[in-house]
Amino acid sequence: MYSAMRTTGHWVIVAVWGAAVLATPIATADAQQVQAGTFACRGGPDTGFVLGAVTNLDCVMHADSAPDSRYVAAIPNLGIFIGDQEVALAWRVMAPVPWLGLDQLAGSYTHESGAGDNVLTRGTNTPITLLPLNGDAFSTPPVKIESLEIRPMDRSS
Repeated sequence: MYSAMRTTGHWVIVAVWGAAVLATPIATADAQQVQAGTFACRGGPDTGFVLGAVTNLDCVMHADSAPDSRYVAAIPNLGIFIGDQEVALAWRVMAPVPWLGLDQLAGSYTHESGAGDNVLTRGTNTPITLLPLNGDAFSTPPVKIESLEIRPMDRSS
């Protein structure tokens, strides 16, 4: 009787260990991201417009394997830069897969505590991270963005 319980106990330990080993690569794979393209925004006297304390910029998502997708990025409290100055921003788009579907970049992005300047993230199911394309030369003029809302450009016109 004792040896049967001992053998069963060993199998339980082996099963738990095996499940832990199998689950580890899955958790690691979820955390990995690859570059899915670049996201560039521009605004100025003719393209960006200020609506209250929000600046809307024209943006393009470029991926090697797909046609460019056009978006509007709404950035709170950036209005002081729009006027006679052009604003240019660029990010690397990091996602769990190397491609994004039409309008999949849309959503609310925020700066997380501890992340570098202008590093923005969205979502938990399909996380997307925007990393500044050129580090310190991320934008002209220099800005620090805490959040932005990306929405698809109206395609009806």
